[in-house]
Amino acid sequence: MSREASTRGPNGPVQLFVSYSPADERWATWIAWELEAAGYGTMLQAWDFVPGTNFIDFLDRGVSEAAAVVAVLSRHYLNSMYGRLEWQAALRADPGDPAGRLIPVRVEECQPEGLLATVTYIDLVGVTDPRQARDLLLSRIGHAVTGWAKREACYTQAVKTIVGQVLHAEEMQSPMPAGVPRTRRAPVSAPAYPPALPHPAVPRAAVTLLHLAGPRFGRGPAASAEHVSASELQARIWADVTRLTATGMPRPDLMVVTGDLTESGSLRECDEALTLLTGLRALLGLEPHRVAIVPGGHDITPAASRAYFADCEADGVEPQLPYWPKWRHFASLFEEFYRGLEGPGFKSVQPWTLFRIEDLRVVIAGLNSTMASSHRQEDHYGWIGEAQAAWFADRLASFERDGWLRIGVICHDPAPGDVPAERDAMLLRDAGTLDRLLGPRLNLLLHGPGPGGEQVAKLGSGLLVVSVAAAGRHQFLRLAADGLERWGTRHGGDEDAERLPLRWHVAGATFPAGGVGHVKAGPKRKPRPRA
Repeated sequence: MSREASTRGPNGPVQLFVSYSPADERWATWIAWELEAAGYGTMLQAWDFVPGTNFIDFLDRGVSEAAAVVAVLSRHYLNSMYGRLEWQAALRADPGDPAGRLIPVRVEECQPEGLLATVTYIDLVGVTDPRQARDLLLSRIGHAVTGWAKREACYTQAVKTIVGQVLHAEEMQSPMPAGVPRTRRAPVSAPAYPPALPHPAVPRAAVTLLHLAGPRFGRGPAASAEHVSASELQARIWADVTRLTATGMPRPDLMVVTGDLTESGSLRECDEALTLLTGLRALLGLEPHRVAIVPGGHDITPAASRAYFADCEADGVEPQLPYWPKWRHFASLFEEFYRGLEGPGFKSVQPWTLFRIEDLRVVIAGLNSTMASSHRQEDHYGWIGEAQAAWFADRLASFERDGWLRIGVICHDPAPGDVPAERDAMLLRDAGTLDRLLGPRLNLLLHGPGPGGEQVAKLGSGLLVVSVAAAGRHQFLRLAADGLERWGTRHGGDEDAERLPLRWHVAGATFPAGGVGHVKAGPKRKPRPRA
């Protein structure tokens, strides 16, 4: 069965911008695939965001240059700040006929309100047959694009429409539609329908992650007066990914950020940090659940902390740890980045996060080492507290029994070497608590910059600890059944991987016995032990 659809304009395929919440990326990918298979051109964050591009500029260009905006309508989307900006821009582009520029596609039970409720949506809720879903999608979009083209003809010299044919998945001769350039991050085979089903966990030879020390937006990288923008930093990181993968390093499966995204937790700095996180995630092709972020001492907002203390003084009460209002803007950043995902949370009753990456069989303990921090100088140090450590120890026990790889992520340095913990604000003062309660549960602990530099260390329990050199710096780690490899960056062109042979304790579900083959890696050199 085929249906004629007007998929081309005077300058090539009609361009459609797919607007969605990161939680619905699989739906957006399915929609874009079907549209391109039908002859349309599409633009969406997961495929088209390029290094060096400001994320807001990318969204603005996508909405303004497209013939129509296809909005993936869900509870997540209705609560998304970026989603709201995109559909409102589409309505403003043609207020006389909003249905011509905005085409919502409802993918879960939700109820649009306000102006969005006036636009008829394509309803895929309860539609389980791929052919029926495809027909519903293409029929409505075909009508909308045809109507838009007719209105355009009133102001131009009536361009002739080229009629194309819609091919169903089983009729396609190539695993990728001709309209999808190979340089884009599009999938090489048709996405499954319905796309909301979770990716199955499969045996892996290794898990590769990008470890980024927060850039402290507002001051530039450590030991530098230079201000580095989100676009500049993401371009640097992407250049390293491209360079190192060419030498054999696998592409990252995960990204972890060990605190200090900002210099002072201001709203402007947090907005820039969100732009970096969103852009990097898109460049790496990672879904939001594969990114773990934790706060650092510079991510608290001193003004909010002072205001909280002043309110307590006015009410005649003592400020209560952990002084929740100090994370005001970081909490908003966290909520926006993970909006719609089940699991990641950063709330007043529990200001730390357990990241469960089921399709990799990896769990990340996102430790908050700023529990005692405030605007006061004497509170500038790392502290997790026994309650937080015990909570993670209890939750990690079940993952250990199931054989998942267990990674801890923290900002402050728990292994200072010869530096007294009370002498350096970058150190974790209760490292003994972490080691006693979490050392036996974790396989690996990643942390931000500290006085020990970037060397590998071990805590008393034997827990392996890996740091990153400085603010704004990054490294890549490949974790396999037989050990760890590390690629540093900006080391005078040295692209060899450091190699640490070891066996992970009770991680058989992540790395099954016998493995599934080895991932090619570059030349190896021994890691430098921490003094």
